[in-house]
Amino acid sequence: MKYDIRKVGDQTGRLTRRNFLGLSATALAGVTAFLAACSNDKEEPVAYTLNSDDPASWWKPGGYIVHESVDTSLSDDGLIRAKVEGAWQKFKVKELPERFIAWSLSERANRLENLAMYGFRRRDLAGPHNACVATFGGPERDSAVSLNTAYKGMGFVPRKRKLSETVSRLKHAKVDIERLYAGDFHGMMIAKTRELGKLYSDKNLFDKTKQVSLELFTTRDYATHTFLNMMVNPIASASFLAFPTFEIRAVPQLLHPLNPDLSEYERGLIAYTNAIHNFIHGGADLNIACIYHIIEVFDDTPNRQAIGKRLV
Repeated sequence: MKYDIRKVGDQTGRLTRRNFLGLSATALAGVTAFLAACSNDKEEPVAYTLNSDDPASWWKPGGYIVHESVDTSLSDDGLIRAKVEGAWQKFKVKELPERFIAWSLSERANRLENLAMYGFRRRDLAGPHNACVATFGGPERDSAVSLNTAYKGMGFVPRKRKLSETVSRLKHAKVDIERLYAGDFHGMMIAKTRELGKLYSDKNLFDKTKQVSLELFTTRDYATHTFLNMMVNPIASASFLAFPTFEIRAVPQLLHPLNPDLSEYERGLIAYTNAIHNFIHGGADLNIACIYHIIEVFDDTPNRQAIGKRLV
């Protein structure tokens, strides 16, 4: 039986999630072949040799990884390329909507006040700092499936021209505050949260096309499910447990601090993401940074006005 690709979509001829899932195996094969034939983006931008069956082989002799399935060479054109589900795809990078930015910054200010008052005694994973990140497509480490969700501490990153200055500001403030309030943990937390409050009060400081996080627990000998999935299939959905409820979809880019081929900007992204984490949590380590390049944002608030409405 032959299938006309123009007839498998909705009434407008579009192929939607609903009618896609309703296709037979034969029809699905036809659709896949048609889409592959129509693709004009087949050339791979980098030598991609990742062996997904052996994650230990991803590590270079210097003790670092290179995220070869993500290509940012078109970032000046507002594009990012990623090898998603085995094929190189090109995505338009989007800016976070003002509603998300206003909500995130105001809620962060409220939570900083609570942190100053109660320290880490009242912890929860709701709000703008912790996103539930869904990934899939990597090797199954100790599970029959690769699908995974994990809560990640996530936040804004300064614009490129402000990156170095902000890293320096955080590092100096950390040293000064910890020296001034040595032995007074509560006073130190109040001072630190006030400093972060001033940082977050300037929404023009931040790059609206990104969120950042750290990959804290992956080592050469142990890989998290999130890390495995992102390395092989760099696509993610991050949902924030709050009201309103925002979901961002992004291309995650993993940057290892020991990679000698990083650009100055990439080193700045790593430095900032670690600096703001260490500012509150302590320490001076440099961990793998994850840069979430925003490609879509949805309003998943459970009411009739939202119900999964796409915002950008």
